[in-house]
Amino acid sequence: MTTSILPSDIICATLRQRGVEVASLQISGVNSLAEILRRIPAALRGLTTIDLRNRSQGWQQRRTVMLRPVA
Repeated sequence: MTTSILPSDIICATLRQRGVEVASLQISGVNSLAEILRRIPAALRGLTTIDLRNRSQGWQQRRTVMLRPVA
């Protein structure tokens, strides 16, 4: 199964810290996970689990990332 992201895709992202949902976003117009991470609110910091669901292509994926403040 491919997990490519096209600009026309609708991506639902649920962010959790310590098992608690801290944000839920619906994103389109991105090409990569890096672009999705740039759209996460700057106030969120620390170890974060991101559940991604591509509504257009039908795949889902879980990533764990360390969010740090942008200098």
